[in-house]
Amino acid sequence: MKALTVLKSSQLAQKRCLGIFIVVLLLALTQLLTACPNETSQGSESGTTVVNEPTPGQPLPPLTSPERTICDPFNSNSPAARDRGVIANMVWLDDTMPPRNGQPSIQRVADYFTIGNIVESTLYFDRLFVPTRAFDLGFMTETGDVILNHRNEPMYEYFALRFSGQLQLAANENPGLYQIAILSDDGAVMRVSNGSGGETTIISNDGEHSTRMACPLQTVNMQRDTKLPFTLDYYQGPRYHISLVVMWRPLPDGTDPDLPVNDPRCGQSGNSLFFNSTVVPTAAKSPFYELLSRNWKVLENENYYFPEQASNPCVPAEETLSITGFQTTGVTRTSVTLNWQTNVDSDSQVEVRNVGTGVVFRTTLDPNRVKNHTVTVTGLLANTLYAFKGISVSSGGQTAVSDERALRTPR
Repeated sequence: MKALTVLKSSQLAQKRCLGIFIVVLLLALTQLLTACPNETSQGSESGTTVVNEPTPGQPLPPLTSPERTICDPFNSNSPAARDRGVIANMVWLDDTMPPRNGQPSIQRVADYFTIGNIVESTLYFDRLFVPTRAFDLGFMTETGDVILNHRNEPMYEYFALRFSGQLQLAANENPGLYQIAILSDDGAVMRVSNGSGGETTIISNDGEHSTRMACPLQTVNMQRDTKLPFTLDYYQGPRYHISLVVMWRPLPDGTDPDLPVNDPRCGQSGNSLFFNSTVVPTAAKSPFYELLSRNWKVLENENYYFPEQASNPCVPAEETLSITGFQTTGVTRTSVTLNWQTNVDSDSQVEVRNVGTGVVFRTTLDPNRVKNHTVTVTGLLANTLYAFKGISVSSGGQTAVSDERALRTPR
């Protein structure tokens, strides 16, 4: 693998109309989404604003008016900031396109963007974290209405999304070389700016397949002031399951950056391998926790910066409680110390899961409301895989829960 040299955000300006995702979109091509109560109705499980019919042929800038804005269709339930996240646009295949009418199915995400119908609306994502889930859950508005396509059916297959944004380090992450990996069902191809006005493909996970871990073709060099432009094309072919998870980790000590990633899960696939999609919400399984224990981390909202974007219209102007920098430190055979930060003074508690037994417990609540949180978990077993979540509640009653971090205690 070859290390990429990163570049500044100004080089991304021309790549703005990239685009995409899911369901909430069909509303463009013919009429407002069937689920929408009126032309500018608001909807989606985590704050989706449903859009009305755009003017045909009129390109949209990354920051569009509310009536052409769709918020967090993946419902990632992630804390968001006004200047962070991912922008996307969408295309979809109608009844005249493959694989209908005996035509062979499309196996390349690029072909979706060659022949697909364009939805001229801008989608805003807090981050890209969709653990494997059943296709027939569909996508719902805030009012509980299911997003419907042109046949008045839930929208959950034969669409593609083109995401664009900029990658950056979170406050607690160290500069250096990083490996990026993607879990996806179906195809996903990720490119980053090469510093010469073009893009380099660093992950190729194309084609129809179950949830598969694709590891990078090369590393990326992330410094404290780096904002690395990227494009991620993703498609969902025939139903059954959907998944898209973007992760990274620092280059492990002693690893040659020019050699392939050596994680044992690279290339492995299965819709029941990393997540249990038979429950709602989807539950992570041991192989996913093992990835976390090997320093892979799901990219958070803090890791995504908008391309040439003043603010995210999906995020309220008032400050919302969020957790950043959640990490494990001070590990012994029987204890672990966890640290995190919040933007609002709040209390501290940790949820602990024994991955092997499934037993879950919480530490005693620390009622002191602070922005820098430290909790030590004791009474753990040696040589045991645990997963941890940080939990904080503000004086106003807002609750924030971190992503899970996993590690195996020493022998």
